[in-house]
This record gives sequence, C-alpha cells and structure tokens, in this order.
Amino acid sequence: MGAARRTQAERRAATTRKLVDATIATLVELGYGGTTVQEVCARAGVSQGGLFRHFATVEQLVASAGEDIGRRLVQRYRRELAVRGRRDDPMVALRLLRAASRSPLAQAWFELVVASRTQAGLRRALEPVFRRHYAEIVALARELWPAVALRLGPAFDVVVDTVVAAFDGESVRRFVVQAPALEAKRLVLLADAMQRATTHRSP
Repeated sequence: MGAARRTQAERRAATTRKLVDATIATLVELGYGGTTVQEVCARAGVSQGGLFRHFATVEQLVASAGEDIGRRLVQRYRRELAVRGRRDDPMVALRLLRAASRSPLAQAWFELVVASRTQAGLRRALEPVFRRHYAEIVALARELWPAVALRLGPAFDVVVDTVVAAFDGESVRRFVVQAPALEAKRLVLLADAMQRATTHRSP
C-alpha cells in the first residue's frame, strides 16, 4: 500500500515549516534586505498566495522565524553543554555561549534586531519574541546553576543578561572589526568573574 495521505493540518504544518526554514536560510545568506517574499517563496517552493494563506503578513512570518531561531539557539546550547559535561566550568559555559552568538542562526537573529530599529511594524511583531527568548536564557541559566542563582539572588539575572549582551555586541561588531586579542582577554575576564561568583561563600 502507498503511504497514507497527509491530513490538511499536516500539510499546513509542512508548508509552514518550509516557509520558516526558507526565511531563516535567506536571512543568513542574504540578510534582512534580501529576505523578500519572492526569495522566500522560491526557496520554499510555495506561491506568494500560499505564503499569505499561512501568514497574514510578512512581519508574522518573520516573527515565526525569530521564534524558531531563538528556540534552536537555546536547544543547541543545552545540547552542547550536555556533551561537554562540565557545567561547573565557567570557561566551558562561556565558550559555548560565544560560539552560539557567532553561529549562522545568531547572525539571522541579529539581522532581525537591526532591522527592527527602523521598522515599527517589525519591532512590534518581534518584541515579544525577543523578550521570551532572553527570559528563556535566564531560566536555563537558573536551571543549570541553581546554587549560584540562589547565592546571587536578583543579581544573577543581571549577570546572565550582561554576559549575553556582551557576546551579542561582540558578535555584531565582528561583522566589521575583529579584535581576537581583546576578545580572548574578555573571555578570561568573564570566566574569572563567574568563577568568583561560583566559589564565593557567604560569611
């Protein structure tokens, strides 16, 4: 017997997946400026009418792509840290975070961040996506290092967000100017600060 025919919901999910994947690939290769409806549809093998049957607006499509990018970045970090098996080593955690911030997926994320500066509709669509992503990063950090989170209290969230912001900014700047010696020193500085926080004991 041949394969069972897919349901309408399954076909819709498959088409949505193709459109989101095509959007992310285009963001990585061509940047936000090159992420046109025509380019995305050509890559996905979906008509423009088909795209707008699944997403009411381009901003909605891009927001879905942003949601997917954020989820993949967090999943990748969790997976890579599990492979390393050294959750107690700040340098391992920082190196993986830096690698994630320099990955093609992160580059697509930064394309959306920069484009949102001048496009109000895009910014409105992406703001809740971005907020959820960074909140998920902090939640993951609390899950991975509960003792440190308890010890630092509210400051823990600030520390995590500051480290993420440092690597995000570093990654964007590297598109134009790279400073490997400075970047190496920054990593050591951050690892040292994290180590002190990890080993600190309240009197």
